[in-house]
Amino acid sequence: MRHTVYVFCLALVFLSGACHSKKTLGLNEEASLQNPGALPENPLLLNAITSSIYPKDSTIAVLYGNDLAYNYAAANADGHYPAGAVLYEVAWQLQTDEQWFGANIPKIIKTIERIEFSADNPPRYTLFHGDAHQEYAPLNKVERVAFILGQKMAVSP
Repeated sequence: MRHTVYVFCLALVFLSGACHSKKTLGLNEEASLQNPGALPENPLLLNAITSSIYPKDSTIAVLYGNDLAYNYAAANADGHYPAGAVLYEVAWQLQTDEQWFGANIPKIIKTIERIEFSADNPPRYTLFHGDAHQEYAPLNKVERVAFILGQKMAVSP
């Protein structure tokens, strides 16, 4: 009987070790901005204002803002941000989540759009693709600025 218990325990130890995945699931570092490149700050460390999912393009976008922009968006919905406010629209390509069936998570950053507000000039729009090391000239600058400024702050409890 004692021998049977030892064999059973040994088999249980081997079988429990076989059930573990070799791949460790941790932080989604691929979706983060490791090196801000030409950006003056890392937008992912700022305040999230709202988010949008675009299933047709398999992308997700989050609108981030500095403290001034975040506080203004919380109190106003007109999109006329004060001087010193900075907004970032960060868009990611989506991938399936290995931990949750049917869920999607960000994969890699596709674009980063930056809008900076000053007292004397119109909003300054800059576009970065992927790793944010180079600034690009957008073809639809006016439309993108209007779209980003038209987004309202997400309501949360």
